[in-house]
Amino acid sequence: MDHFVLHVFLYAESSLLETLSNCPPVKGLTFDFEEILDPSSLSVSREQDTLIITKDRSILKELENGDFPLLHFVYCTDDHDVLDLTQNLDIWPAAESQGMRLHRFCKLAETLSDHFYAWLYENYLITTIDAFPDLIWFKSADGLHWLVNKKFEETVHKTREQCHGMGHNYIWDVPPEDCGKSEFRCLESEKEVMEKQCTCISDEHVKMAEGMRHVLTYKTPLYDRLGKIMGTTGMGHDVTDLNNSRLEIQMLIENMPFPILMCDANYGPLQLNSKFEREFSISKDAISGFDYQGWKQATFREESEKRYIESNHTYTQSLSATINGKTAYFIVYEQAILDYFGNISGFYCLYQNVTIEHEYEQMILTYANTDALTKLYNRRYFFEYLQSQAGKPITVLFMDMDNFKSINDTLGHATGDVVLCTTAESIRKAFPEALIARLGGDEFAAAIIGKMDDSLLSARIQHLQDTIEQAFAYMNLDISISIGSAYNDGSLTDMDAFLNESDEQMYRSKQLKKRHFRSTPR
Repeated sequence: MDHFVLHVFLYAESSLLETLSNCPPVKGLTFDFEEILDPSSLSVSREQDTLIITKDRSILKELENGDFPLLHFVYCTDDHDVLDLTQNLDIWPAAESQGMRLHRFCKLAETLSDHFYAWLYENYLITTIDAFPDLIWFKSADGLHWLVNKKFEETVHKTREQCHGMGHNYIWDVPPEDCGKSEFRCLESEKEVMEKQCTCISDEHVKMAEGMRHVLTYKTPLYDRLGKIMGTTGMGHDVTDLNNSRLEIQMLIENMPFPILMCDANYGPLQLNSKFEREFSISKDAISGFDYQGWKQATFREESEKRYIESNHTYTQSLSATINGKTAYFIVYEQAILDYFGNISGFYCLYQNVTIEHEYEQMILTYANTDALTKLYNRRYFFEYLQSQAGKPITVLFMDMDNFKSINDTLGHATGDVVLCTTAESIRKAFPEALIARLGGDEFAAAIIGKMDDSLLSARIQHLQDTIEQAFAYMNLDISISIGSAYNDGSLTDMDAFLNESDEQMYRSKQLKKRHFRSTPR
């Protein structure tokens, strides 16, 4: 493709073949010599580069009107009236030294080679720029167009021939009243390119058939053979649709009811919406210096482990933070943005404020797990807790109030409620480290992780019993509490049997009190 074969037919001096065979190599050119003895045997192909060197004028007349675009002639003659024969014609003297013949041939071969490469490179250039989907142009230093590509032709609705030698306003159909403005802006950017002598990028707004368009232009200086700037070449990439898409995405993000932050592949912040700005008091103007990962680590507490959802490439986690003096809860979604090849190009970070939901959830859990009157845990939660602690050493206390039924029967349920709440508060103070529950009616229980010293446990139980009796003595109520305890070192897997042990101890304590009460004289 980057070289050609020149078929040389010789119908001249008999020694010419030997002379021309000494021609030095010429770039991109290979010679195929053939000496013709009979003109009738000459066969020329229109698809071959052919040079005919002849002294016979009849050969020229015979071939000059044929369809041979790659045919060139050398006519050896002293007749100067030959200009009417053909344009692809060189005239050599009819007789000269073989050295001059070789010199002329070498110069002609170099000229043909230059013509070939000029055509080849122009073909490369035109084909290449026409294949580009962007606008491409070449201009002189004073802003006149030399060459434009097909996309440019389609955009301005003018052929490259019509664009040749014309200025900006003619090509872009700028109205007379706007002539000074538009061309001035265009020439200013090209003047900057030629002054800086490097490629410059600029934004230009151009009125096209589709209306105003935003074009990102890349302009580069062109140099002549002496190294002086002779003009510029430029490429214009229409980014209007891209900018419109970006605006649509910005509007979508801005109008989402959640705080949203867009990051690059390294979690570098790119864009945040007003909801994010208001929620976390982070200005959009400060986004360039915003350390997202550091801010998240310093601001939030983990409420759950980070979880990865492979189906949509999302990391999610529950976090909490103190905002304006109050605890707020969030579910954070950090979804990877993948490019066409599946590589991560950024992250879409969404913060869903679930504070109200969290409060409702806690409220529901409180109602489900606690006793409404005493605010202690209820029976269901207490037994679930014991099951969850299976395998750990644990001490359990079962408590039952004495003479409570008579209070309800004689003084009413309001007084009974006061007795229950007072008892619950006393148990809390006596065993602050325990999980305490009201099992129902006048029954209470406490679970303490680990083993307590027997003497210490007995002392604290006795203190609790004394506290309750004294508290109700001031109210003129004959109320006491029976307490039974049991210890499991973690080896007992039958939790029911373990609980029955403390329950039975509590029952024995209650029976002892009754016998003691009966034996006491009235």
